[in-house]
Amino acid sequence: MVRLFEQKAIKIVRAYEIANRRNPINVSKNGVGYDIESSGRKIEVKGISESWKTYTWQSLYSSEVECLDRDTKNFYLYLVKFDDDKSSLYIIPGDELKKKFKIKIIDYALTPISRKKLREFLKI
Repeated sequence: MVRLFEQKAIKIVRAYEIANRRNPINVSKNGVGYDIESSGRKIEVKGISESWKTYTWQSLYSSEVECLDRDTKNFYLYLVKFDDDKSSLYIIPGDELKKKFKIKIIDYALTPISRKKLREFLKI
């Protein structure tokens, strides 16, 4: 389900960029810290279906934060919020992200995870 919202969000952002006479290129599989490059913009896209009552934080990968720090002027966070049959697009420039939001480490991750690596721990 999350993947579906992500794909829909990228489609919406691409259409928005084209409508604004920019040239969006999907680079999400390149591991560069953002999803779309569009006429100099480095755009990280997040699709959100969560209720406003519980949507109180947005996760960012370390590669996304590193890109934000490296090129704040050209980094943008595009949030696509899905509510029933409609969607809303919020665009936050990198400098505003740094000014108006707290960016902090809240999680740790185990990597790499693979079926082979987990095999010895399989119980059921």
